[in-house]
Order: sequence, then structure tokens, then C-alpha cells
Amino acid sequence: MSAAAERPVFVIGPARSGTTLVYKALCLHPRAAWFSQYARRLPSLAPVAVLNRFAASRPALRDRAWFGRDRSNAYVYGRRRRLAERAWPMPVEAEPVYRSCGIPEEELDRAADDQRAALRRRFEGLRRWSGGDVVVAKRVANNRRIGLLVDVFPDARFVVVLRDGRDVAASLSRVDWWSDCHLWWYGGTPRDWEAGGGDPWECCARHWLAEVEAVERGLATVDAARVRRVRYEEVVEDPSGVLGPVASFAGLEVTAGYAAALASLSAPRRVPTPALGVTALATVERLQGDALVRLGYA
Repeated sequence: MSAAAERPVFVIGPARSGTTLVYKALCLHPRAAWFSQYARRLPSLAPVAVLNRFAASRPALRDRAWFGRDRSNAYVYGRRRRLAERAWPMPVEAEPVYRSCGIPEEELDRAADDQRAALRRRFEGLRRWSGGDVVVAKRVANNRRIGLLVDVFPDARFVVVLRDGRDVAASLSRVDWWSDCHLWWYGGTPRDWEAGGGDPWECCARHWLAEVEAVERGLATVDAARVRRVRYEEVVEDPSGVLGPVASFAGLEVTAGYAAALASLSAPRRVPTPALGVTALATVERLQGDALVRLGYA
């Protein structure tokens, strides 16, 4: 296995915190290797990663597919992507890659020998066929299996994306997939939570808190030099200024071309907290209060 593939970069953080934006921004680098929707469909077929080279060869079309015409929308919800967008090779969360290695969506500290060998093969195959040499991966479930990832890749690096939990709660309440999303800390969906008489805002608030705590537990024994934390609010203010150093941390040299690509991103600042309303905001802050203070958001 190559030395570069031994040091993958994992983008982690709660859903709706900006992890997709940071993930795609890192994958803009020509030396980045990433799992596409084709790898998600065919997780055991490493040669599909050659399509990543095709995406890199047509940057204008790639950027439009990944971020939209105005380069400000790293994640689409509320509408079905057009066929051209869905067909274009794009960095995605590739849970089937882990599943094909026998790795469940659980909080795990160690991998079995066969799981370890299989995941290393998947990452090396991705690196070799895609033409990149720094594997960048993003999967929300990885928040709970940091220990396993370190067990498989002892030199792995982690980019943690943080966002104000109140904004995350408001954002979760609006996305189309939230109502039927399985909540690992609860054992059901937000729809089940409400059917049982639960406050929907409490559900949103608790989800952010559970994911933040899972990340903190997982990173507790990871060398601080292999962890880089970035705030979503800072990324949207200055994508190039914030993400350039993150790329360097990931082992991706910030060339003039890559710096220009980052500078052209225009992720809008979306601060929906006022839309929560007084009662909802009080509920969210009651549950998240200590964590918001600890993370510098209150």
C-alpha cells in the first residue's frame, strides 16, 4: 500500500454542518482521490474510480455539477438533481464501501482482520485508479467509528467541521430527508419521535448534540496534530483563506490554480436561527447550552 494511501483524510461532523462543502472543496484538488456515486453503487469494483480523472479534466463542467451555476450550492435538497448532474462523477458519502468490508454503522474502536484488510484494499484501489494520491472521504457515520478508522489507518487525519448547533437544528427541520432519517441515538426516526409525543425541536437539538459528543469521544485519543477543526461560519466568510490551510493540513499543496478554485466558491451565509421562534430557540438552547459554550458559540 502506498505511503499516501496510508494517510487518508476523513471529513467528519454533524449533518448540516457544512461537511459536504468542505469535502467537495478538498476534492477539487487534482491530487485528491474520492469516492463517487459510481463507487457507491459498485463498491467492490475499483476501476470505476477512473471516472474521477474524467471529472478533473473538465473543471468548468465539474464545478457546475458539484456546486451549481453560481458555485454556491454544495448540497441539493427539495428537488431531484437533473440527469446530467446525477451522471457527473461527484464526491459522495459512500456507506456501501464500508458495508462491503463488513463494517456496520456503529461506534467501533477496532476492526477485525478481514475488515481491516478489505477497507485498506478499497482505499488503495481508489487511489490507484483515480490518479490521485491523497484519499479524502466523508461519511456522517464515521463520526461514530473514528477509533476503527485509526485502527485501520494509524496515520489518518481528521478534518472536523463545526457549526452553531442552533443553526443546525433549524436546518435539519427544513431538509426533505430529515423526517425519515434513522437516528442512531434514539433508535427511530424524527417522525417516530413526534408520533410518540416528542417535541420536534428537541429531536433536532439532540441529534446535533449526540453527533458532537460522538466526535469528541472518538478523537479523545487521537494525536492533536492529526486533527484540524474548522467552523462553517468562517468557511462561508472566506472559503479560500480558511480552506487553503485545511488543504495543506491534508497534504494537498495549495497551488495558484487550486487557490483560485477555492476563491471562486461563494457559499452563502445562512443563519436561520431567528426562524426558530422564541419557544423553539429556548428548547434548543436548553439542551445544547453547555456544548455551545464549550465550542465557543455562546
